[in-house]
Amino acid sequence: MERRLWKGLLLLVVCLVALPGVVAAQSQFTGQVKDESGAVLPGVTVEAASPSLIEKSKLSVTDSNGRYTILDLRQGTYKITFTLTGFATVVRDGVELAANFVSTINADMKVGALEETITVSGQTPLVDVTQASRTQVITRDIMDTLPTTRNIQSIGNLVPGVRMGNPDIGGTQQTEQTRPRVHGIAANNTVNYIDGMNVNSQEASQAQAYGNDALNAEVTVVTAAQPAEIQSGGMRTNTIPKDGGNVASGAIFLGGSESKWESNNINAYLKSQNITSPNGIAHIQNFNGSLGGPVRRDRLWFFLAARHVSTDTTVANTPEYILAPNGDFIRSVLDTYVRDALARVTWQISQNNKLASFFQRIFKRKGHDFTFGTDPRASTFRDPHTGHYALGNIKYTNTLSSKILLEGGYSTNYAHSTQSNRPERDYPRYLANGQINPLWFADGRRTDTALNINPDCAYSYGCTGWMSNGADHRVEDTRKVLVASLSYVTGSHNIKFGFQDSFGPVHVFDDRQADLQENFVNGKPNSVTVYSTPGNTFDHVNFDLGYFVQDSWTIRRLTVSPGLRVDNFNSKIEATSVPAGRFVPARYFPERLNVPNWIGYTAPRLSAAYDLFGNGRTALKAAVSKYYQPLTGAFADTYAPGLQSESRPWFDCPINTAGTGCTGVVLPTNGDSIAQDNEIGPSSSANFGLGTTNRDFAPDIKWLANWETMASVSHQLFSRLSVSAAYYHRTFSNLTNTDRTQITASDYSSFTAPMPAITSPNLAGGIDATLNGVLNPNEILTIYNLALAKRSVFGTAIVDKNAPNDKSIYNGVDVLLQGRLKGGSTVIASWTTEKNVSAFCTNVNDPNGPFVADLYTGSNVSNGGRFCDERKFHIPWTNEFKLAGSYPVALGVEIGAVLQSYAGTSRTITWSPPTGIFPGGRTNAETVVLNPPGSLYYPRYNQLDMNFRKNFRAGRKTFSGQVDLFNALNGNAIFTRNNSIGSSLGQVTSILQGRIVRLAFQMKF
Repeated sequence: MERRLWKGLLLLVVCLVALPGVVAAQSQFTGQVKDESGAVLPGVTVEAASPSLIEKSKLSVTDSNGRYTILDLRQGTYKITFTLTGFATVVRDGVELAANFVSTINADMKVGALEETITVSGQTPLVDVTQASRTQVITRDIMDTLPTTRNIQSIGNLVPGVRMGNPDIGGTQQTEQTRPRVHGIAANNTVNYIDGMNVNSQEASQAQAYGNDALNAEVTVVTAAQPAEIQSGGMRTNTIPKDGGNVASGAIFLGGSESKWESNNINAYLKSQNITSPNGIAHIQNFNGSLGGPVRRDRLWFFLAARHVSTDTTVANTPEYILAPNGDFIRSVLDTYVRDALARVTWQISQNNKLASFFQRIFKRKGHDFTFGTDPRASTFRDPHTGHYALGNIKYTNTLSSKILLEGGYSTNYAHSTQSNRPERDYPRYLANGQINPLWFADGRRTDTALNINPDCAYSYGCTGWMSNGADHRVEDTRKVLVASLSYVTGSHNIKFGFQDSFGPVHVFDDRQADLQENFVNGKPNSVTVYSTPGNTFDHVNFDLGYFVQDSWTIRRLTVSPGLRVDNFNSKIEATSVPAGRFVPARYFPERLNVPNWIGYTAPRLSAAYDLFGNGRTALKAAVSKYYQPLTGAFADTYAPGLQSESRPWFDCPINTAGTGCTGVVLPTNGDSIAQDNEIGPSSSANFGLGTTNRDFAPDIKWLANWETMASVSHQLFSRLSVSAAYYHRTFSNLTNTDRTQITASDYSSFTAPMPAITSPNLAGGIDATLNGVLNPNEILTIYNLALAKRSVFGTAIVDKNAPNDKSIYNGVDVLLQGRLKGGSTVIASWTTEKNVSAFCTNVNDPNGPFVADLYTGSNVSNGGRFCDERKFHIPWTNEFKLAGSYPVALGVEIGAVLQSYAGTSRTITWSPPTGIFPGGRTNAETVVLNPPGSLYYPRYNQLDMNFRKNFRAGRKTFSGQVDLFNALNGNAIFTRNNSIGSSLGQVTSILQGRIVRLAFQMKF
């Protein structure tokens, strides 16, 4: 299969080389025109011309203040001409305009003959003195010359303050979500745009789209001070798509790595932590080709692209092939690929009317998806034949006059996929005779807090997850987005108003082997998680409507930009019928409307930019913005009755054996590690899985919002080098807390227990040394046990309410130096220091303080309990450093490098006290957080990537061969450990991948 792919792509290279681009985005030119005396000149005609524009040029006329603005420009190189009767024509030639940038070009005109022309080879401004948005442009040259993974989801690696939740090292994450976060706000606020239109999915995670890198002419990354037309306050990427051009052009990229090209980075310390082999690769492939050109010059352009990316990775301590107890050889590799093809057309209907559209069809396969300790047969499987993904949009632009711009469009993200058990662990629920299939009944997923050695685990050292993966999960998700706006521009005053509406269904089908998951603690049966499968949750977003007005006034050197956005959201739970399961009868759930119905939520935006010296080189900027959490069908899904789960006690004692974890049990049990119905304790809810859900939201619940404050200064040091510094502060409002309304703190009784032993037999010395000084072995813990009488109502009457006293507070500073220097070299350097604290103390339902994810990093924080207010503890500031650059050496040889250095994320040590220490018996599974906030972190993560390129020219064709070194210093920072008290405490589960070599070939013409 792989050999055929290589041959096919090599054939594509040959075809394109035998053949004999112009790009897009909305940027602006603005400025002021004066005469020789310094008086402003109204009525000057200003023309911006560039081959980047299919319409060739755009015009504007200066207003009574001598100011002009030219909208709807694509990035590229421009010639700007200033014309006024009685004055000599002024031409600024060779001005480079970046995407999403307002370039200030002023002009002084003198009286002269009409035919006289003064041409100035003007410098390209590097500082935007009119917009406060924190924007960084990643050009096509940067994507091609630096050692990047060419993955749109990882493009933020070069941007200050942006960090990936799942690091993409050499392309290891190119087929998965990277979950970037920035400036105190999590990845579920990250939005992807293509040509200014949202293409996120409608799923709960708002998954980023699998964009084709060949489509990217430039990518703008905005991380603060979003204008009113944008709902989200998280990172926003906007792909500036290629259009084609008047001349046929194309590109090819072929790159790949093999397992033998990866270095082993296991040292003596990691060996002492029982790491025998690192996270690794079996192969990484990235093949991408594109072709564009005219169908009709200056009227109709086309662009085509196709891509195959494949990533097969191995898991730490897990060989690529393992011998299972039954004698079968099993491939233990996370094997995925994504393939897509796209077409784009740009049609200049007339001088002032343009229509552009693209469509991309995507196929994804995932053979195995698992983590360390999970038997590979218990993996998630995704078949590309049942996975249907697509992206597309259509956009209409009408320049009604030099002052009025009308825009409208439609975009969609179509994501229908099935995630199922591996075929060898996927048994039907019923036999042909209608009886329950005993293989299905015995195939429930099993988990343990420690490595469990058993005949059903393929690993000799044991598994923490085995049998089935558990869930069969099918999603039918279609997001549809409509946008329209009208801009009125005079030069001194610009105003834009419009709307965006997102809508569509999210249908989820769930099933599960055995309808439960068995949970062991240190090898002993402990509990089962029971599911109301099969279950369907059919949700529909009726509207996610935002309408806005964004104003901008320029008064001398000050530009003030007030804006207001009004957000409205309405979704529903659709009616659905569900067949009977093991723990629930057949059910019918009627339609439920207004889940929720949030109307008229205002989000003000105010920003200002001040040209400090009036020369366009230094700008002071500030902004205050309110944003609402981007929503999908996930809100309604939370309260849909179709799928529920709960934890129940499980007693699986050996036959005729009393004691040992089953004291007082009178149920007949057989110790076969298969949860029989009679071994499972009763439900905590009499209504489990039936006609209504046990969880609801309060009628007055409000939409989660956050306030962002930003202040910055930017300065152009030299003609091609600029520096900026910014401060950010973010707080959240309308946070929610889940209230078990029939449970209060008084329903718990307390008892004390000593700090559990932190020995770990699998590690050298029997202990994770990083815990020294973190946990006090002499500490006496207070643990709370729910009253037995309240067990039956623990899972009922659960209501989500706003928690006005809960807080999430972020402060951060970053400094950025960037430029494109003489000779074609590039430099981007940044430093970020930041701190985020959570205070989630509203929870009174469980005084043990169970952990939840914080709103920024996703790290575990206490929800109630003694550690709930992080403001009372020492939370350190963390520092991030980034340095990227390329340099042409000589004879077509270039070198490039990207250095990333991040502080390690926090670690939370948890303990699930065993049943035996609870006086009178444990009524509920409890988890206790043992270490204070800010006391324990993973080590710093440093990664240096480098590449060496050799460029060749042959007529219009440019060729380059390159060698990329990802993690060139072969670092081995620890990413994750087992943080649960038990025999596997401290076990390293993932580390930074070793040095990966990629060979690549590029061709452009």
